[in-house]
Amino acid sequence: MATRTKSKGKAAERESPSRLAGLKQLVRDTKNEIKKVTWPDRETTRNLTIVVIALAAILGALLGGIDAIFVRLWEAIRAF
Repeated sequence: MATRTKSKGKAAERESPSRLAGLKQLVRDTKNEIKKVTWPDRETTRNLTIVVIALAAILGALLGGIDAIFVRLWEAIRAF
């Protein structure tokens, strides 16, 4: 039993540096890709944020209205 534990420990030690190197490479690649991104200017960000908030409010009101209609229909059906 002791030899199995030792062999597992050695295998884990051998895999550890390659995993760490892979993680470091992933972080490096991610940083390089983030540097390539073309970020929008402040005005574009503000305008798009307003559009998203407006669409969310409109869709929320629309879905709320549809829900209210279904609730009233359900109450009318239960009244029979």
